[in-house]
Amino acid sequence: MRIAIDARAFSWAGIGRYTRNIIAGLARCEDNHKYVALVSAPDAEAFKRFAAEFPKGKVEMKLVDGSYYSWREQTVFWRQLAGVRADLWHFTHFNVPVFFRGPYVVTVHDVTRFIFPGQRRQGLKQQIAYEYVFKRAIEGARAIIAVSQATKEALNFLPLQMSDKTTVIYEGVDESFWRPVTGEERQKARLLIGTNKPYLLFVGVWMSHKNLDRLIRAFGLLIKKGFDYKLVITGRPKAGWGKVLKLTRTLSLEQKVIFPGYVPQKLLPAMYAEAACFVWPSLYEGFGLPVLEAAACGAPVVTSNVSSLPEVMGEAAIYVNPESVVDIAAGVERVMNDDRLRARLTDEGRARAQFFKWDKAVEQHLKVYEEATGKR
Repeated sequence: MRIAIDARAFSWAGIGRYTRNIIAGLARCEDNHKYVALVSAPDAEAFKRFAAEFPKGKVEMKLVDGSYYSWREQTVFWRQLAGVRADLWHFTHFNVPVFFRGPYVVTVHDVTRFIFPGQRRQGLKQQIAYEYVFKRAIEGARAIIAVSQATKEALNFLPLQMSDKTTVIYEGVDESFWRPVTGEERQKARLLIGTNKPYLLFVGVWMSHKNLDRLIRAFGLLIKKGFDYKLVITGRPKAGWGKVLKLTRTLSLEQKVIFPGYVPQKLLPAMYAEAACFVWPSLYEGFGLPVLEAAACGAPVVTSNVSSLPEVMGEAAIYVNPESVVDIAAGVERVMNDDRLRARLTDEGRARAQFFKWDKAVEQHLKVYEEATGKR
């Protein structure tokens, strides 16, 4: 069987990590299947390095237009798909050109834009186009992969016409988060954030559902109570999110909140390992991989009691109401004031993260592919 995998998001953080791990796992499988990775030109050299140790002939790279959410995706990329020979296509994000008619599987990571519309593309027309593309992708798929039961259930609430063709396949924790963190890596992480003080950590994009405003306000409450920690928020500001920086100034937290910007993948394990607590009060997640990464690195986790997060973390986290600044602050305070609780969360978090393996996810993907084509 020959399978084409949409790898246009190869260099992204969340979906990119999913795509990289699935391709790498499939390449290691001892079977007769072949794969074509559809890669954008800017990622070509990185992909070649990534695939250098794959078995010869197992994964072929084909360059395609890398546009997402655009007319080029619906025209240029669509025409390029016609030049790909495959028995099945796997779109690792819902962005399937609406005129594409080949057999395909699609992965749904979340339904964020139905709950929080207009975060990147503003305006009613863009939202309507988004919903139409999503609807077409779901209804035309031979099989749907949802990254959590919460995401699958969310799909059932949308006005979509689909049979019971959705399989839940959990994501995995990358191997880089399991190896011991060296002293040099810890030092580099500390140099990046510019402090040796204990800190709370948030890792993620600056979008409205990440709830950064309430996180900062909750941290402000703790500072007023004499909390002697820093808050580190990674990532880069996006258009319209200057209010995060403004809020920090308004609350006089400029010397307490650290914005190190983008953190290289190789430093993330050390960043997690050095954190006194990982705080993720998101309003909605389709899966929530950072909480597992933090847990794998030994950071106690405080996160939201909504969407997929309790499903993912089980009993290995402290849960808070993400809509309550007071509750977020209380959850963090509870963890930071209880050594036994922190130790328990560290041990149970590592054990919980062990449950989520990419090898297991790859096996389940292969089963979906085979059932979608009737080939083995």
